[in-house]
Amino acid sequence: MENQVLKVDISIDIEHALEGARGILKLVRPAWKEESINHKVFDNGITNKMFGFHENGRKSDTVLVRVNGNKTEIFLDRKAEVESFELLHHHKCAPLLYCVFNNGLAYQFIKGTTLTPQTVRKDVVCRLVGQEMARMHKIPLPTDHKPEAQTFKLIRKFMGIAFDDSDGPVDTELEARLRAEVRELELLLVDLNSPLVFCHNDLLVHNIIYNEEEGNLSFIDYEYAGYNYQAADIGNHFCEFAGIDNADFSLYPDRGLQLRWLRGYLAAYRGLVEDDVSDEDVEKLYREVNKFALAAHLFWGIWSLVQHKFSQIDFDYKGYSQLRMNEYYKYKEKNLAL
Repeated sequence: MENQVLKVDISIDIEHALEGARGILKLVRPAWKEESINHKVFDNGITNKMFGFHENGRKSDTVLVRVNGNKTEIFLDRKAEVESFELLHHHKCAPLLYCVFNNGLAYQFIKGTTLTPQTVRKDVVCRLVGQEMARMHKIPLPTDHKPEAQTFKLIRKFMGIAFDDSDGPVDTELEARLRAEVRELELLLVDLNSPLVFCHNDLLVHNIIYNEEEGNLSFIDYEYAGYNYQAADIGNHFCEFAGIDNADFSLYPDRGLQLRWLRGYLAAYRGLVEDDVSDEDVEKLYREVNKFALAAHLFWGIWSLVQHKFSQIDFDYKGYSQLRMNEYYKYKEKNLAL
């Protein structure tokens, strides 16, 4: 029987997010006694606020409540996020969704620990991430229309918001420079003909839950999930080896690690053993992925300008934008020459 998702007309003030999340919990778990409820604040995110709730001695039934960041609906399609969540659950790539409210979700907790810049590099973890990504990428495309790839569609949307002068003067020189970079890169990358697949699009280390005991892992947080270029999802993930807090892009995987990762991914994606994946195919994907890594830097660099404008989360978005743009310019010539 399909899970029935509760949909309620409730908005939570992000300044009183915990109190509001408790109200959502009462709707999702009405039988729970208030005095027996424990909560945990998850502080890994830089966009939203997240809380976990469980009854005494019943951590296995933890309910997560996420309150969306301020004005994120301006640049994120929340209806599409719910559709992606339900699609991924249908294909056993996501947990149960319990409740949708005006500015957030409540859903099932996945047992395990989030990856770190250290654990994401481990061979066993690399293999599992590649296998799980391949499983997601094999979700069938819709038959009634051809979806539009996300990367440059969203970059253009972010640009329009970041440089909207209705809120005051904008840096027109920076805008012109970024628009020129986006146009140039889009022409080059679209020409690679990377396959269109269903992607996570935001596989930073905190969005991967590893259950070492059971030997599996899961992806969480589907805000940016949707159809996109295969190489874009992988290139973005490789950039995220840097971590978020004090991001260190010198941790970007070297050629050897990438080739091993890509061989495992292609084997899972094609249903082969690794020895049957040709060196030529691995090299081709390697070139595509490193070119699309440039798009990831542009994407999150421009996204950070939007967050700097609207977010109430305590994070240096302007500094992070500059960091991503520095990486873009640092590797642009080298990666495009591959």
